[in-house]
Amino acid sequence: MRSHLVRTCLSGFGGLIFAWSLCLGAQTPACSRPLPERQRQALTTYVRNKYKLPDTIALSLKKDTSVGDTCYRELTFEGKSPLKTWELTLYASSDARFLSSDLFDTTIDPALEERAKDEAVMKGLVQGASATRGPADAAVTIVEFSDFECPFCRNFAQILNEALSRGPDDVRVVFHHLPLSMHPWARMAAEAAGCAQLQSNQAFWSLHDQIFQNQKIITAENAKDKLANLAAHSKGVDAAAFRKCIDSGMSVGLVLKDMNAAQSNQIEGTPTIFINGHRIQGVGNASKLLEMIAEARKETISLRRARQGGSR
Repeated sequence: MRSHLVRTCLSGFGGLIFAWSLCLGAQTPACSRPLPERQRQALTTYVRNKYKLPDTIALSLKKDTSVGDTCYRELTFEGKSPLKTWELTLYASSDARFLSSDLFDTTIDPALEERAKDEAVMKGLVQGASATRGPADAAVTIVEFSDFECPFCRNFAQILNEALSRGPDDVRVVFHHLPLSMHPWARMAAEAAGCAQLQSNQAFWSLHDQIFQNQKIITAENAKDKLANLAAHSKGVDAAAFRKCIDSGMSVGLVLKDMNAAQSNQIEGTPTIFINGHRIQGVGNASKLLEMIAEARKETISLRRARQGGSR
């Protein structure tokens, strides 16, 4: 009966702001107190119905906190399926009637707020022992998730090399492996490049370029021999150490860590590019990439000046 009531009350709602009446007539709770169990269950039911979650997903209201000194509430729902666990954060009005997927604070400069979000994304993407090129304190950081068998990734590698060869010396590049299951030799190539990566950045980028340059002649049948031969002719690669790494699977964990990072950031395709934490939807050529780099540099300089002014 209660489930029927919920569905009836929800039938007309949509968009980013979701009305939640539930026909329950609940009293507005005190701001500092947790929601009553009755409202917690009703909200959980609403979220399940709104996002059409099947009964096989266990859903619960994991966290209920006040937002600053306001009566808005930040609600974090946790969903669990046999394959994964995920979280959804929504914001509730003071009477818990209205839900929103976002909450805007008009006292904060939107540009600075957006930049702070981008920096938080970037911080997560540059952690760990990834292959890098360029200075660690660069004004512009490009993060890429790439697949060595992906033709679009090969094109981006060419675009990136061309752009970097045309002058900017304050750009850092961070590489993440994301071999897609549709590509039969991509995982093998990622692990091979990972073995070079464990030796040095020079070894990785040399083999990286060799694989992309020879992508069209590598097949699932000849990949093992081709990759070994390319590694042997790559600058900075110790052939004996490389063979030992491949035979023992030493780079598997490195590749899996990058794949997990992709999943955490809802990245499913390649190449996926971030510039200073901002996700880029395609780069057509080197000139376009240089424009993006220049714009990112301006934003970084502007932000640094703003922070310096605020600290005086």
